[in-house]
Amino acid sequence: MRQHSKLFASLVLGAAIVITGLAVTRQMIAVAGEADAERLKGDILAYVALKNPQAPIKAFHKFPETLVTEAQRTNIDHCLGLALAEVESEFRHDLVGSAGEIGLFQILPSTAAAIEPSAGPFRRPAITKIKRDLGDLGDPTVSTRFAMAYLRDIMKRKPAIRDALTEYNGGPAGRHPHYYRMVMGAYVEILERAELRCRYREVPRKPAPLLAGMLRM
Repeated sequence: MRQHSKLFASLVLGAAIVITGLAVTRQMIAVAGEADAERLKGDILAYVALKNPQAPIKAFHKFPETLVTEAQRTNIDHCLGLALAEVESEFRHDLVGSAGEIGLFQILPSTAAAIEPSAGPFRRPAITKIKRDLGDLGDPTVSTRFAMAYLRDIMKRKPAIRDALTEYNGGPAGRHPHYYRMVMGAYVEILERAELRCRYREVPRKPAPLLAGMLRM
């Protein structure tokens, strides 16, 4: 009986050690993940500062986390979203376009109002000759949220990223077909920066039928 008790106590102790070990491992993984996320955040902010030295980094404080999260929801590379912001505004969060587009991703207030049910409420701008209030669209995090929501909406109808980006910039008529090349040009430059941890991976090309046959021989 005493031997059984010792065995039971040993099993309980062993189980406790395993459970504690698993808990510590999970905690270490969580801490490492947080540290990695902080590094990525810093690297994205460094890229913004590189491209726009006048950018008030404090205003972009929550931009990296929002960009990565919203890009994942949109099923695109966060680096592609970064390229989109670069082409749209050169990372000028207070930019107002000639047609009234506002902010980092140059969102029209009318577009923002149309996608408000999916992107969430926003404070409207009030831009007049004597007042320049950009509302929430001047906030990089809000601009990112609305831009990705708008892109998701387009991609439901046009899943090809070329068509989606063309409509994002020029509307359903896609008046500026060169826009896609501009975004992809910025994207290629960003892909060269390993610290930004882009999701892109080149898909190996399938061998030609003749070569495939020779490989099987």
